[in-house]
Amino acid sequence: MRNMLLSAAVCAAMVGVALAQVQASSAVYFIDVDPARYAGPAGQRVKLLLGDQPRNVTIGTQDEICVQLQRVEGNSEVISARIRALRPQPQMAADIHLIGPDIAPGTFRSTPWGMLLRALPGNPDEPAAEKAIATDNAPVCTL
Repeated sequence: MRNMLLSAAVCAAMVGVALAQVQASSAVYFIDVDPARYAGPAGQRVKLLLGDQPRNVTIGTQDEICVQLQRVEGNSEVISARIRALRPQPQMAADIHLIGPDIAPGTFRSTPWGMLLRALPGNPDEPAAEKAIATDNAPVCTL
């Protein structure tokens, strides 16, 4: 009886770990994207799924980006955005660390071409989620 209870506890723990990994891999984040141009368009909030494919997102009327949110290989504490500007002026892709032990939560980080980004962990049921651009059905792009 004791062995059966012990094996049931081990199985439950393994299922719990597997569910935690699935939940962690499907985390939703809100990325604030600001083109950082004087008298330019305001920033926009984008809802991204951690580890999803790169998505094509239109920000305002002038800007279009290809963006993907992923954990940094070899360091599960750091989350970076791989981003490339498509419009108004195409830019090379860049990896921008947005979340990590040395980055204060909500800190804006800059791309090499001056676009500002920050990541905020999100709950899809929050009121802020209604104003965010959803990327679930956005076209897949190439970084």
